[in-house]
Amino acid sequence: MDAGVFDFIIVGAGSAGCVLAERLSWDPAHSVLLLEAGGSDNSALVRTPMLMGLAIQSRSFNWRYETEPQAELNDRRLYWPRGRTLGGSSAINAMHYIRGAPENYDEWRDVYGCEGWGWDQALPAFREVEGQCRGADPWHGADGPLTVQDVCPLNRLTEAFFEAGAGLQYPRNPDFNGVAQLGFGPYQVTQRGLRRWSAADAFLKPALARPNLTLRTGALVRRVELEGGVATGVEVDIAGRRQTLSAREIILCGGAVNSPQLLQLSGIGDAADLRAAGVTPEVDLPGVGRNLQDHIDIIGQISTRSATSIGLSLRAMPTLIGGLAAWMGGRPGPMSTNPIQGGAFVRSSHAGDLPDIQLVFTPGLAAPHGRDLPLGHGATLHACVLYPESRGQIRITSPDPALPPAIDPAYLTAGRDIEVLTDGLEMIRTLLGSAAFAFDRRAELLPGPDRTQRSQLMDDVRARAETLYHPVGTCAMGTGDLSVVDPKLKVRGVRGLRVVDASVMPRLIGGNTNAPTIMIATRAARMILETN
Repeated sequence: MDAGVFDFIIVGAGSAGCVLAERLSWDPAHSVLLLEAGGSDNSALVRTPMLMGLAIQSRSFNWRYETEPQAELNDRRLYWPRGRTLGGSSAINAMHYIRGAPENYDEWRDVYGCEGWGWDQALPAFREVEGQCRGADPWHGADGPLTVQDVCPLNRLTEAFFEAGAGLQYPRNPDFNGVAQLGFGPYQVTQRGLRRWSAADAFLKPALARPNLTLRTGALVRRVELEGGVATGVEVDIAGRRQTLSAREIILCGGAVNSPQLLQLSGIGDAADLRAAGVTPEVDLPGVGRNLQDHIDIIGQISTRSATSIGLSLRAMPTLIGGLAAWMGGRPGPMSTNPIQGGAFVRSSHAGDLPDIQLVFTPGLAAPHGRDLPLGHGATLHACVLYPESRGQIRITSPDPALPPAIDPAYLTAGRDIEVLTDGLEMIRTLLGSAAFAFDRRAELLPGPDRTQRSQLMDDVRARAETLYHPVGTCAMGTGDLSVVDPKLKVRGVRGLRVVDASVMPRLIGGNTNAPTIMIATRAARMILETN
């Protein structure tokens, strides 16, 4: 560290950065420096599955971004939590292990020019790092460091959700990462035993004993140093001291917000936007920050009569006290069970061959982003648009790296996104109002029985829709006009610089984005090692 020269500098210890740090430090001949702006992940909020809502709100582990006002969502600013600790967003997410549909990766290859990223190449990388609790098969690996296990036990209301799906003629699907996505079933989660198993737990921490891997937290990278079109190092503030550290290769792993932000701070991006922000352009690359895509989400809720659901009430006190005692004693119980248990992949009226709506079920009353702890009992069901047509942008407004960029997802501004999401809300109402929940349902809370017309539901979507935390695409891979990196993930027009994280996805996959990000980093590490 004192010499300030490394083979690889990785910026960001999120899901991708942790994988790269572990994989690139396999060879003791390679010196690796991992820089993370946040701090330690050593907290019960991170470790404990039931406390994920508090982790999403915590200032200790979260950038706590907000979007620009969204014109199609009644000019609301939406809260965008992003991980700011070891493990990044894998330390505060809902832990769901979803890969997307195989067709998504073939589309990257065939439509966007991402040679080498089809399903035939992606599946071996998924299997390589997966530690599937059910054992190995052609779709899954069992020997990898990323533990994937079942949510257990499932709440009775979660089983009712599956029954409601069967009433709509959807199949029961025990594995959303298997032969097909379509259907209703339990989620699997990145959890080991009673605790969250983030990318930091699976990859980084076992590798920290290696003398050739150096980790620095509290390290805010200000810019990538460029000399004659070559990335030579980074300028970084660590513990109040500004330093310039050099490497043969710089790898940005800041995610869909921070990677384009850092490129722009370094003078790489749309030249006009950079000048407007007070940054001298070095490489005119208009795609940086553009092509932003995210899964937009709407919830419905019912109240229930009994204390069957996860909830806060006097009737639930014995269960809560028993669960707390089990957690403190290191035994399984409610605190070690993921509260977001069931899911489904279903078709809207606009769907093609693939399901285009994802459902997420919680057997309890849940507020968006865990902002509140609702009292009482009930059930919450989310629906999100899997393949939105709207595209937004990340754009710096200042050369100060401590200031957040302007985040404009441009939700619902294009195509039929509003129609698909309203279909999702109608399906939520049908499912929660079905006979499967009759044993415990008291009343519909959201969208509310007074909203009977589709136009009213559409207005409700605009008033309440939120992010499902899956931004991608702002440093897109491919060959198009807005591509930022090539299929080797090298930044166009700059030598010695790559981006490896969710920002390189040219198109959103059909599902949660953490597992695909780990797959991207796994493949990237192999590419990097083959050329070094």
